[in-house]
Amino acid sequence: MTHLSDGVVPTGTSPAPVRPGRLRVLLRDGQLPIWSFTQVGVQMFVALLSARWLGPQDRGDLVLATTVATLLLLVGSLGAGNASRVVLAEPGRWWTWTRYVQLSAVLVLPHVLLSATVGLFVLSRLIPLDTAVAVAFVVYSGPALAAHLLREGLHGLGRHRTSLGIAVGNACGQLALIAGAHALGVLSATVALYSFALCNALSIVVQVVIGRAADGSDRQRSPVAAGEWWQRGRGFVGFSLFALVAALGQAFVVNGDRLVLGASASSAQVGIYSAASSLASVTYVAPVALTALLTRRVAASGSLDAWRRMVRPVLALTTVIAVGVAVLGWFAVPVLLGEEFTSARTVLPILCAAGIPYASYHLDSAACAGLRDLRTGAWGALLGCGVLVVATAVGFQVRGTAGIAYGVLLAYGVMAVLVRVRMRGAGAALPALQGPTGRAS
Repeated sequence: MTHLSDGVVPTGTSPAPVRPGRLRVLLRDGQLPIWSFTQVGVQMFVALLSARWLGPQDRGDLVLATTVATLLLLVGSLGAGNASRVVLAEPGRWWTWTRYVQLSAVLVLPHVLLSATVGLFVLSRLIPLDTAVAVAFVVYSGPALAAHLLREGLHGLGRHRTSLGIAVGNACGQLALIAGAHALGVLSATVALYSFALCNALSIVVQVVIGRAADGSDRQRSPVAAGEWWQRGRGFVGFSLFALVAALGQAFVVNGDRLVLGASASSAQVGIYSAASSLASVTYVAPVALTALLTRRVAASGSLDAWRRMVRPVLALTTVIAVGVAVLGWFAVPVLLGEEFTSARTVLPILCAAGIPYASYHLDSAACAGLRDLRTGAWGALLGCGVLVVATAVGFQVRGTAGIAYGVLLAYGVMAVLVRVRMRGAGAALPALQGPTGRAS
């Protein structure tokens, strides 16, 4: 079922007149970054207010807990979330929304067990872990995975704005709950984790209902035997393994600097550094928001035309935002967070600059994913992880937290170069990979 309201261009129809059509596409696609900026803006308030209300120490504990949970979430997903952007977008697909929801539910239980074992062990090495935080961490892990998988699945159905709108609602709920907890004088890292878990659980309900209504093929398919379902599920997971590597690598290069800092310094330093990192993340909101749309369009057309039209203006916008955040953030950090966070200003410009090559990596790897080339993004992420660990560890010894930020900049630059080189090679070979219909074989 095609949803014009969510930015999907139907195939097999006559094109609209060139100029009005381009204007409509521009206005429609422009809403995705707006929704993403809204989401990030609310999440920014959550990060900044929780930092101010909890202080550097407790904020650092919360950051490390959610960072470990995010990395384990991607392991537990087996890459199914990113792969769903391709699998649910292809014509003639076997996977319906109901079948995908069932697969998501199957993945939740082993993920909770992973969080309760490996997750708690890793977290105990980073922060003083008491029973309350441990229980909240495990409770948070289950709905976090399910919400992630269903959010990506909605992107696969072409419901990009719907998926982002639900994410905005989730972030608003988190903001309201931690604000209420602060007003009552009960806010802590444990309470924040429970608040996040509750918002994720509510998001799951909304996602299931909307996805069911959005997928017209869902109601036209008959139930399948358990044997066939498991066979298809294994095939889905087999295809998604490279997506797992890419997603896990991307998450690590975004959060790994905090883990390196947490292993080398105090939670308070992590809290201060993460404040700058949260501000710098605004730099690459637009390209990350457009990756789902880009992957879907490349998958539908079997060509890199959509990437060619998008890459230059999006990177130009990313550069402008990076400069703006670096300048404005320098003055805003002590005002918004307090004088104890002033040292975050040192790393902010470096992290903003790092956002530019990271944006390039995301756009290029999303285009490759649309051609069913998940390996390029995975290789870039793997190389970025290796560079990040070495560069940030060495950088911390030489320049402290600023050295870690320079390590991030180096890692993102290496990722961007590798993926661009591989993507251009794939683009040159594209005609040979296409079948008689013009789609990638």
